[in-house]
Amino acid sequence: MSLVLIAAGSVLFVLLDQRNERIAAAAGLFAGAALVLIPLAIQGRRREQEQRAEIDRAEARYRALLDGLPLVTWLTDSGDRSSSLYVSPSIGDLTGYSPAEWMEEPGLFAKLLHPEDRARVLAELEGAVNGTPVRMDYRLLARDGRAVWVRDETVTVRDPAGEALYTQTFLRDLGELRRSEDQRERLQVAERAAAEEVAERQSRLDLVRRAGQELSSTLDPRAALSRVADLVVRDLADWCVIDLMDEGDLKRAVVARAEAAEVDGRRPGDKPSSEIGAVAETGEARILPALGDGADGEPVRFLDGLAARSVICVPLQARKQPLGAVTIARTGRGAKYDADDFALAQDLAVRIGLVLDRGRLHNEVEERADAARVLEHVGDGILLLDRNGVIRLWNPAAEAITGIDAKSVLGRSAAEAIPGWQNAADQVPVLGSPDPGHEEITIPIDTGRGERWISISGVGFFGGTVYAFRDLTDVRRLEEIKADFIATASHELRTPLAAIYGAAQTLMRHDFALDEGGRERFVSLIADESERLGRIVNEILLANQLDAGRLDMEFEPFDPADLAERVVEATRAYAPPSVTLTYSAPEGLPPVSADLDMARQVLVNLVENAIKYSPDGGHVEVEVDEHDGNVRFAVRDEGLGIAPDDQDRIFEKFYRADPQMVRGVGGTGLGLYICKELVSRMGGTIWVEPNSDTGSAFFFELQTADVLAHGNPEPGRLHFKH
Repeated sequence: MSLVLIAAGSVLFVLLDQRNERIAAAAGLFAGAALVLIPLAIQGRRREQEQRAEIDRAEARYRALLDGLPLVTWLTDSGDRSSSLYVSPSIGDLTGYSPAEWMEEPGLFAKLLHPEDRARVLAELEGAVNGTPVRMDYRLLARDGRAVWVRDETVTVRDPAGEALYTQTFLRDLGELRRSEDQRERLQVAERAAAEEVAERQSRLDLVRRAGQELSSTLDPRAALSRVADLVVRDLADWCVIDLMDEGDLKRAVVARAEAAEVDGRRPGDKPSSEIGAVAETGEARILPALGDGADGEPVRFLDGLAARSVICVPLQARKQPLGAVTIARTGRGAKYDADDFALAQDLAVRIGLVLDRGRLHNEVEERADAARVLEHVGDGILLLDRNGVIRLWNPAAEAITGIDAKSVLGRSAAEAIPGWQNAADQVPVLGSPDPGHEEITIPIDTGRGERWISISGVGFFGGTVYAFRDLTDVRRLEEIKADFIATASHELRTPLAAIYGAAQTLMRHDFALDEGGRERFVSLIADESERLGRIVNEILLANQLDAGRLDMEFEPFDPADLAERVVEATRAYAPPSVTLTYSAPEGLPPVSADLDMARQVLVNLVENAIKYSPDGGHVEVEVDEHDGNVRFAVRDEGLGIAPDDQDRIFEKFYRADPQMVRGVGGTGLGLYICKELVSRMGGTIWVEPNSDTGSAFFFELQTADVLAHGNPEPGRLHFKH
């Protein structure tokens, strides 16, 4: 409105003709304009100040926004990076150069570009036509020398008319991103490596598992080792060689190869090398090339006849005893063996060693079981003492000889468990190794059955001492009886020989004459003593024939009553007057089938013994009767009798109830032994019983002819004629 009024005044000024009028009009116009424009100017000034304040506030907010961004804001003239209009303070954190330095040094950007990135970055910036946006990554060299990765995003800011105002560049620090990406890549690589390692370890575990299954599935270690070697060359090696100790020598047991391992025609030799022998003996494993040796070097010469890329040789041991060695080798282009391969090979070696030891222990157990079975049935007593003197073995023969139960001695000290052992042990010879001719001693021991004599010797070994002993009580008793027999036989033979010799010398004398009666008495004495001498010799010869099994018998049926009657009648002719003989037998006795002469000799011996052991006279009764299908002969007397302790032994060879002949009864001690043997060989039995209060009663039974018609008697050790 004010402007309209001024414009109207200006028109009036033009229309007035007079100068004064114009001057007055101009003055009025200027006054009016002043009145109008001054308020307007004041109001405009105020508005300009308000707008500038608003712009300042907006610029402050814009700067605060730029300064607070997590990146560098850089404003330059359009197309000219050497001129900096604005740089945010964060440029100092990124490059170490302050915004003032960027503003004062126009060429700082090009100077800070990494030499490897400078040409690329500058070329790309020059190629950005008409303000084309730019996005690229490159490195800037910080003040401290660090290479800082940044991401450059540049755009041209234009006015509404499309004219370029300035270039706006955002620089983002890619260090953290790059580190994150590197970390991610490293993690991915580690993940892949871990996956490969897990797969490899799983493969190793599968190998160990399968090898363990093969080794545990059989007691034949050789067959299992061959299958394990095949597994090893499939998953771990080109060659697998197993050498085992055999009686102190290392011998090649298993050789396995992968399918493509023998392309060049080379293969390991048939005998273990000295290097493998050293590993087996010392127990020190080897890996070639050694761990940590990164150089490829020359091929490994460890297995004779084979050039390998890498070799592992581990010992086989059990309970610190060398059993052999396992050698694996790679001859192809695969990686050299590492610590994990070394550990796996050692683990397999431990398992193989356990299986070999188990097989050896199984064989030892079998051998010991066989030995135990032998010891169960061997006739000698076996006593095993450990190094502490504790009884660990006491076989059944030892129980039988000593009468001491195994349960009462096993696990106890021999000095406590065996009476008198402490004194006896000092006398027993103990050798370091078995010797068939080694010395034995015979010592007495006290048992529940009385004193026994044993022959004992010992053999020492690392675990203790083994004693073997035999019961010589019966042998010793037989030796004593033999000695008594020799003395008795000498006495028995000397008496008739002396009588015969004396009578013959008397008959040969010429210094005095004998009448017919005297000569007849001497001749009769010679005949009687010769007959006595013949009986003694016959007994000895017959006993020898019985022992040698050379006595022939001829079985034939005969009348037992007739045999007994004839023996009694013949014996009465020379029986002393103080002894009376009687005979009794029922009618209708069945015939006996036996050797008639031998049956007669048995009955004669029993009747003569009855008379001989009746020095004070008495009644001797001979009876024959049928009993349980057999014919029983009985000879009873009222003589000296037999002590209960002697009744079980009088049928033994050379045994005499009166060895010292204190009762004046002689004899060789063979009569009853011969009776027992003859009766036994004729299929009968013989025994003795007390005869009431005094004397003895001898019985023997023979089978009847009816029984023998259905089967032959048991022949014993002799051959019979039928």
